[in-house]
Amino acid sequence: MLKITKRGSIGVEAAIVLPLVILGILTISYLIKINSTNETVMSIAADEGRKLSIESYTSVGRIAAFKFTTKLDERVEQNSNCTDVNTSNFRYLYSNLNIDKLISFDIDYKLDCKFPISFYEPILGKETITTRAFLGSNKYRKTKGFSTMEEMEESEQVWIFPRAGEKYHKKDCPYIKVAATQAILSKNIKKKYKPCSICNSNNIRTGSIVYCFFNNGKSYHRPNCSTVDRYVIEIEKSEAIKRGYMPCLKCGGI
Repeated sequence: MLKITKRGSIGVEAAIVLPLVILGILTISYLIKINSTNETVMSIAADEGRKLSIESYTSVGRIAAFKFTTKLDERVEQNSNCTDVNTSNFRYLYSNLNIDKLISFDIDYKLDCKFPISFYEPILGKETITTRAFLGSNKYRKTKGFSTMEEMEESEQVWIFPRAGEKYHKKDCPYIKVAATQAILSKNIKKKYKPCSICNSNNIRTGSIVYCFFNNGKSYHRPNCSTVDRYVIEIEKSEAIKRGYMPCLKCGGI
């Protein structure tokens, strides 16, 4: 005959309820951890976007845009519990409707929260940032145009080969005239140049990085196009010297 006691009943209830309570606490803890990770990624992405928008009116800032995605990926991986970080759809200084100088990008990542229970699918996150480049204004709150700010900035521009080169050059240097130039795809470039038939650059979005042979070319190219062997970028002379570049022996670099 089965005998049921009060003490035995409490023990059975505890055996059933206690695992559920522990599971509930763990679930809440990991949900907090996931939310914290999402906030960290969003904060880093917003901070990097803010820096890029502030620096975008200078030549050094515009050069920083070419390494933006790599820099953002590294910073997120180093400062969060994320892996497989990938910044994509990066668009720089493009227009949408009546708003110009926009900057936008997506950042995808995998949350590595080390759950004690294995899941069949990884926990994936995605953030989208859209900001506007800094234009500047005077004390009367009148907006200054981009060209005006460039004229105000006292700087001397030179050209360098960032992949393979030790010299800085003048814009009209023979070495520069035959090289591809790194640029941001804009409406003006699309009007003057056609998509490259080799790399199929016709579906590149406005604001993306492309390469053009401005002096003797008719097309714009993808970064991995076989025709783009070496390319040049514009940089301030002081920054080029700081990086260790020397004046070109042919043009003098000034």
